[in-house]
Amino acid sequence: MKITIFGNPGTGKSTVGKLLASQLGFECKSSGNMFREMAAELGITVEELDVLSQQDPQYDIKLDQMVVEYGKTHDDFIFESRLAWHFIPDSIKLALVCEENEAARRVAEREGITQEKAKENNDLRLATYAKRYPVYYPGLHYPPTSEDFDLTMDVTAILPDKIVEKIVAFLETHTA
Repeated sequence: MKITIFGNPGTGKSTVGKLLASQLGFECKSSGNMFREMAAELGITVEELDVLSQQDPQYDIKLDQMVVEYGKTHDDFIFESRLAWHFIPDSIKLALVCEENEAARRVAEREGITQEKAKENNDLRLATYAKRYPVYYPGLHYPPTSEDFDLTMDVTAILPDKIVEKIVAFLETHTA
């Protein structure tokens, strides 16, 4: 089973991905972690790599090719990523959505910044994704819609363990 999890910053996709992988005995992959590793290999910060990625598509394309290859060569994994749902078409596609102020609160808490700064950062990130992804990948609409996913969950007021319970229940009926 291949499972991809989409979510904007603050939706809990990393937390849910890890919990779900642990419960299912699957590996959990993260394009965010892969991006951080790429930045480290280049000897730059993630923020610097993000700026480079906005100017030169090679970094996003390299990362996305790694996601495609992983999806082709592995089974029984959770892949949390903004675009894995697109690059691993034979995956069960999950989307986590969250009210934007709550998402900003979560990011602020995680990163030790104000909620206003977190919302500003989230808005900037989402705008850059919406601008560059369709240019790099003609035919890709971004942001995705609920029709792109097998299950879309509003996780604004649900704790991660309850989200995982709902996903497991969905998987039991979806894959039976």
